[in-house]
Amino acid sequence: MTHRISSFVTAFALGALLILFAALHGATSASALSSNGHGVGYTSSSGWYLGSYSLDDGSRAFCLQAGRPSPIGHESDYVDGAALGWYTPDQSAQLAYISRTWAATDDRVTAAAGQLATWMVSGMNGQSPEFYAARAGADGDAVLARARSMAAEAAREGSRDATATITVDLAQPGAATVLVDLTVDKISGPSLLAPAEHTGRIELVDAAFADGSTSTIAPNGTALPITPTGTDPTVTVSATSAFDGLPYGDSIRVAVARDDAQALLVAIPATTSARAEGGDTGVSPLPFQPRVSTVTSAAEATAGATISDHLTVDVEPGDGRLDTWGVLADGDAVTPIEAIVESTLLGPFATEITPAPTAPDDAPVVCTVEVTVTGPGEYETPGCVLPGPGAYVWVEKIDPARTGDDLGGDRMLPWRSPFGVASEITLVAAPPASPAPPNDATPKPASLASTGTDVNGAVLAGAGVLGAGTALLGFSRGRRLKKHRAARADR
Repeated sequence: MTHRISSFVTAFALGALLILFAALHGATSASALSSNGHGVGYTSSSGWYLGSYSLDDGSRAFCLQAGRPSPIGHESDYVDGAALGWYTPDQSAQLAYISRTWAATDDRVTAAAGQLATWMVSGMNGQSPEFYAARAGADGDAVLARARSMAAEAAREGSRDATATITVDLAQPGAATVLVDLTVDKISGPSLLAPAEHTGRIELVDAAFADGSTSTIAPNGTALPITPTGTDPTVTVSATSAFDGLPYGDSIRVAVARDDAQALLVAIPATTSARAEGGDTGVSPLPFQPRVSTVTSAAEATAGATISDHLTVDVEPGDGRLDTWGVLADGDAVTPIEAIVESTLLGPFATEITPAPTAPDDAPVVCTVEVTVTGPGEYETPGCVLPGPGAYVWVEKIDPARTGDDLGGDRMLPWRSPFGVASEITLVAAPPASPAPPNDATPKPASLASTGTDVNGAVLAGAGVLGAGTALLGFSRGRRLKKHRAARADR
């Protein structure tokens, strides 16, 4: 170090004396420390040193004030560089970058170049970089080139601060994510860091990560899948992030001597923190189970009549699914997911319909009609014409594929009605058979020939009516026979 103090440095030191005195007395540590010797660097043949210094707390440092006496053996105190007011924000940013990047090195060229780069920022005391680089002897050119590279890098990469932004994205149900980006406020301009430069803690509210936890350590710039835990059709998820110990910012620590000696720029660990909070509201990714109960419009009808089916639509609750009807995002609003209910009228069946989980594969089909439903409520199907006598029954189903994934079908569970539900059955009785026409060729009994009455024809006609009654479906035979017998008793 040089032992002459320039008039500039003297004036600077005197002007800052009052500020320095206040800063020293405001230091957080009451115990003094001192430089216990040279760290890593070069000593010239004439006794001048260029490199880092060691402090008795194990820290390494660079001199800040070229031309001031050596700090070795002098007591000093740590002071926050901002409290000193010695440097502009950009200078502080460069010095912070140099100290945390190279002050702790064990390489001689790097340490000497780091000291020279520090003076290039803090002040050269009227000397040229070449003047100080010569202290490295044969390595002087290498030190000078490295110092210039360091100073340029510090001017480019030095930063004032780092900030975080957190994005919760619920736009795609079933593909929700949370993402934290880090931006460094460099001297050269804001710079978005590449993914996975650092890791930090992310915490969720009303959502969980893939492993079911609500908190995790994750890299920046990486979208993490999350699942909202709310059971309403729309959900709100919030998140916070904390990235600590980041190697950015303009914070410097200075060991200020208690007497006339060099102040030291001390290498400190990365201490910048970046925190953020955010959230989003979107539709729930949970599925929902539509359910339909139905009642035919007529329990009994005649052939050729038109019948329909009355639908009551609601939602069947269950674990892991919505208790209400699912919705779609529509700008700032939401709309219900549409479901298509397919209603099929099966029949006619000649025998009594027996309930079963599903309809027989070979069941005859009268028609299939559709109703688009948009949530719980009452709906009516289009009509179907009954072609003839027999038993008919409605069956319904909802196929999410008919809606399509892009319209919410991927969050709708399929539904199918059982076969043979009593409220779905319509009976159509066979019409009574017409009496057989008279047959003049049939011989008449002699006792009735003179009256013109055809006893055999009357008996046969009665038998024909009875036959028509017994030809009705098995489930209505008893009632029809009773009516026929009563009619004969009245004769």
